[in-house]
Amino acid sequence: MSKEVVGQSEPMETREKARKASRSRDMLTALENGVVNLEESVRNMKETLELVEGRMDGFDSMEEQLKGFVLDSLDANAEKMNELVESTAKKLAEKDENLEDMVLAMKKEIEELKGELTIYKAALSNGMLSSRSTDEKRGGNTIETWEEFERELKKQFYP
Repeated sequence: MSKEVVGQSEPMETREKARKASRSRDMLTALENGVVNLEESVRNMKETLELVEGRMDGFDSMEEQLKGFVLDSLDANAEKMNELVESTAKKLAEKDENLEDMVLAMKKEIEELKGELTIYKAALSNGMLSSRSTDEKRGGNTIETWEEFERELKKQFYP
């Protein structure tokens, strides 16, 4: 009997070993499938990463172009502003010179008028006007315009 039990236990052990081997093969197959899936996922991720990096390079290029465009625009605007400022400064300088010339001309005219006023004051204080009216009574010429008055006045001082 011991042979039968021994003989029967061997097929059981073999079956268990076969089941364990089968389970191990199933686990190994499942693990290999998981590795294959993982490798495929890694490959897909690499492709996606390459795509993203390619697009980022495109963005970097676009960023450089945009920077260049903005700098060119700012330079052009700065040049226009400088031209405008220079033009305005020139116009103001011209107007300033014109005003200075006008002021000098007015000062000169004021000095001339002061001189004439001094002459007229002197003539009035000397009684020239009163003598003139007596000249008129004696049959002299009457003064009818300002120019005639100036001429007569100058005759009194510059004979």
